[in-house]
Amino acid sequence: MKRTGEFVLSIIGVSIAMISLIIGIITTVYVSTVDLTEVIEDSLGPDMEMAATDMEMTLQLFNVLVWVGIVSLSLALLGGLIAIILLKKGNVKAAGILFIITGILTIFHLWPLIFFIIPGIMCLARKPRFISTEEVEADNRLG
Repeated sequence: MKRTGEFVLSIIGVSIAMISLIIGIITTVYVSTVDLTEVIEDSLGPDMEMAATDMEMTLQLFNVLVWVGIVSLSLALLGGLIAIILLKKGNVKAAGILFIITGILTIFHLWPLIFFIIPGIMCLARKPRFISTEEVEADNRLG
C-alpha cells in the first residue's frame, strides 16, 4: 500500500524541525555573545527598573527554555528520520508509533507536533487493502 500522505507529512515535519533547530542554535549563539542585561535595561528606559536578580533569573529561564527546545528538536529530527526509514522499508506500525513518540517530544513546537502526530495516526489507522482472487485473475487476463 502506498503511504504517500504519511511520507509527505513526515518530510514536512522533519523540515520544519530542522529549520526550528537552526533558529534555536542561532538564538543560543546570539544570546551567549550579547550582553542582554544592557539590552533589557536600555529597552526598559530610566523609569522602569528591574532588580538585577530578577533580570538574571529571567535570562537564565530563557536560556534553559532555548536549550530544552534545541534538545527536543534534535530528538524529533532523529526520531522523524528513523520513522521515515521504517516507513519506506514497510514497517508501518513501528513507524507510526515512532511518529507519535516524536510528536510528543516536540510538545513545545506546534508545527512539528502536528506534522508528526498526523502521520503517526495515519500509519496506525489505515489498513492495507486486501486484493481478492477475482481482481488478481482480472489483472492477469488484462496484462
